[in-house]
Amino acid sequence: MIDLIRDGAAHSLDDGTYATYIDDEGFDLAPLHRLTERGPLQHGETDRGFRLDPRVGTLVLQLPPAGDRSEAKTYRQALLGLFAPGYAQLALRWTWDDGTMRQIDVHPTGLIGEHQASFNRRVAVTLRAPDPTFYDPAGEAATFALGGGSDALEIPLEVPMVVGASTIDASTAVVNDGDWLSYPHLIRITGPIEDVVITNETTGEKLDFTGVTLGGGEYIDIDLRYGHKTVVDKDGANKIADLTEDSDLATWHLEPGANSI
Repeated sequence: MIDLIRDGAAHSLDDGTYATYIDDEGFDLAPLHRLTERGPLQHGETDRGFRLDPRVGTLVLQLPPAGDRSEAKTYRQALLGLFAPGYAQLALRWTWDDGTMRQIDVHPTGLIGEHQASFNRRVAVTLRAPDPTFYDPAGEAATFALGGGSDALEIPLEVPMVVGASTIDASTAVVNDGDWLSYPHLIRITGPIEDVVITNETTGEKLDFTGVTLGGGEYIDIDLRYGHKTVVDKDGANKIADLTEDSDLATWHLEPGANSI
């Protein structure tokens, strides 16, 4: 099953309301380029790794069968409205028979249809994903008790994370069951608490709020996604300055597999 998510609402592309999914292209291995360097007398070159590139994919959809030109135009206009370009990104969500979901954020770049004379038309929709990786929109949560307090640390992957207690000295294994890096979109530190340090011992990266005290009802939200990297309080005020200079705001992430947090 495949859905298009627009403005928070899911629209099926597989039940015949807007269209029926036929095929897709460009949604397999993410495109990438290798990073290399070459010395003045070197034969060949030295490989220094790789970076992923934006993804361009195509969906082939069958419009609902139409009895005449007017009905065909109505179906086509409905699909055009669904994929209308805008500043807000859309999302494609695949759901498999076992309930597994994978989602990718996209922007529409074009729609090509068969000749207007055909009442039973197929169209090809081209979509561009600036971030070429898929994620689990449902996420997962891991919870453990915190010493000296009754609150817990919750880490869903795409990752809302909530921290709150009077004393914290604990770690847990958080599993990123995907095959790519996960940059949590929400870590929430909830008071009363002071001197919080969130360390991923697997990567050695930390978010260090030493010297910061949060009272009851106060919290700090951290968004680690690339292009965001924000730290704000409950009023939306910027709190990046509360992090110590050696914090890893730019790179803090979850590796595929188990991470000790």
